[in-house]
Amino acid sequence: MQRGNPCGRPILLAAGCDEIPVCLMHSEDPTKSSPEFQAEFERILESAVASGSEADFSGFIFPKSNYAERTFAPECWFFDAVFLEEASFDRTAFHGKVEFVNCSFQRRADFSSAEFRDAGDFSASGFAEEVDFTWAKFRSEVSFLNTYFHEKAIFYQCSFEQLADFWHAYFFGIAMFEEAHVKGPLRFQETYFRRALAGAPCLRFSEVELEDPKRVLFYKTDLTHALFYNTDVSEVAFSLVVWGGRNRQLPGIAGRVFPWAPRLWPEHARLFEEEVDTGTHAEYELGPSAKNPDERNYGLIAEVYQQLKRNYDAKGDYLTAGQWHYGEMEMKRLHSRWRWRPLRWLGQHLSLAALYKYASSYGESYVLPLIWLGVVLAAFGALYPVVGLELTQTGGGGVLTYSNWARFFRTHPMEHPAGWWGMLLHSLMTSLSVAGFQRELRYAPLYPWGRLLALAELLLTTTLAGLFALAIRRQFKRS
Repeated sequence: MQRGNPCGRPILLAAGCDEIPVCLMHSEDPTKSSPEFQAEFERILESAVASGSEADFSGFIFPKSNYAERTFAPECWFFDAVFLEEASFDRTAFHGKVEFVNCSFQRRADFSSAEFRDAGDFSASGFAEEVDFTWAKFRSEVSFLNTYFHEKAIFYQCSFEQLADFWHAYFFGIAMFEEAHVKGPLRFQETYFRRALAGAPCLRFSEVELEDPKRVLFYKTDLTHALFYNTDVSEVAFSLVVWGGRNRQLPGIAGRVFPWAPRLWPEHARLFEEEVDTGTHAEYELGPSAKNPDERNYGLIAEVYQQLKRNYDAKGDYLTAGQWHYGEMEMKRLHSRWRWRPLRWLGQHLSLAALYKYASSYGESYVLPLIWLGVVLAAFGALYPVVGLELTQTGGGGVLTYSNWARFFRTHPMEHPAGWWGMLLHSLMTSLSVAGFQRELRYAPLYPWGRLLALAELLLTTTLAGLFALAIRRQFKRS
């Protein structure tokens, strides 16, 4: 038993089932008498109540486990116990400390509406099938250290009043914590959540009520396929966690022609709320309402991005906060009130928010504005000779265009450099001078179309310069 003493029960003659002769309670014989097993179980429990000691069920092999609506008054030890069939502890009250340490639940385990008044310990146990803690109440500390959940783990509307520790727990199925009520510390330290399959999440942490969010910790955990909508995560501690990333490849032909282009802007985190299948009943809130023409509830997702941005801003991690800012702006860009598809496309790709994205990744990239600034300067440098550049110095008297550059340089032999490349150089210098607010230009854009181009260039270059300054401030600001 747990303290190393033999149990003292008679040996069960079960040939070929047990390597070492053991009693009825410890035998792996599948044909052993369930009524006799339950009778001995009740005797141990009654004896513990009478003597005020613990009820020791260590190493027991349970053929059946139907303990629904029961009350376990004494401290109960289930160390190394094996539950061969479904373990039913629904609506069960554990008044004393209960230890399900290193247990093996080979079928479904039901702890729904169970009440744990004292500490509960499920460390190093394994749940081969679904385990259900729906509406369970943990009045004291509970530990799931190194616990293996091979199928769905349901903690729906569960109440954690003291420390709930999932350190090194393994969730190979979906971990469901929707609408849980967390009063004390909740720790997911180095917790494993499996990767999603076909748009399904690995962790549902949505609509969770956190009385003290600062005591909730996610540490060294992969949250690529986790859901947090309708849970205030603005003060939850996220440390060394892994978030999903956005696809930075350009679409279609552009991606094949410019495969290097995405390296010019930073990578941004992405919440699984943007990818999860909203057709399921569990995630229906992420889908659009009848009056909402959007593909999904972008406003609800934007709230999560806003909370995460405040979270990381508050602790001085501005780089990560910028990634959440990008996600928030993406949701605003994708939201459109138009139902007609062409208008929705125009709103999503040519709105001010879309232009802000293309120009500077919503203020998160200072490289993009510089690139666009170079493109604008080169473009206007190529356009000015189309409308004409008037020579304003050295006596004036000449207009430089694509059609007369050879005659122009013969008429003005003092103008160097000459030739077609000289024409482009003079035009580029004009473009730089316009962008630099220089008033006296050697070559001035010809009125009226040239002056109109100059005004357009000035507007674009000042806007890009402002976006560059804003991005620099966001990237390098300090508290």
